[in-house]
Amino acid sequence: MSMTVSNQPSSLLDSVLQAQTTQQDVGVTVLKKAQDQFKQQGQAMVQLLEQSGVSPDGSKLDAYA
Repeated sequence: MSMTVSNQPSSLLDSVLQAQTTQQDVGVTVLKKAQDQFKQQGQAMVQLLEQSGVSPDGSKLDAYA
């Protein structure tokens, strides 16, 4: 009796599990990208608020309060 080892899925279950893992990896990558974009937008909004919040007497709006 000889046994061959390969990187191919040995069963339908292995194939389904591998596809599910790949889908999860893609989902996590997309989520991380979206979180990065929201963080950048938030930082840009704070910067915009700080720049536009200068009053005539020179005091600034505290965007973190």
